Amino acid sequence: MWTPALHWETWWSIIGALRANGLPYMVEHADALERMLDAHAPDRPTVRMSLSDDVYLRSFNWARLQLGISLPT
Repeated sequence: MWTPALHWETWWSIIGALRANGLPYMVEHADALERMLDAHAPDRPTVRMSLSDDVYLRSFNWARLQLGISLPT
């Protein structure tokens, strides 16, 4: 299971990139990420979320590439 810790703005950028594509499964993943993000306290500078589903990981990596954020090694 991969648990990335990213800044709030990065998570929201990823959610926006997923929604911008408009594919139904990406919109569903954006909604799920938003619900997970809303469950965390907004006073923390970074948020660590657990992404265990392979489809979530693929969507997450696609969004990072679209935003020009390097992929984790």
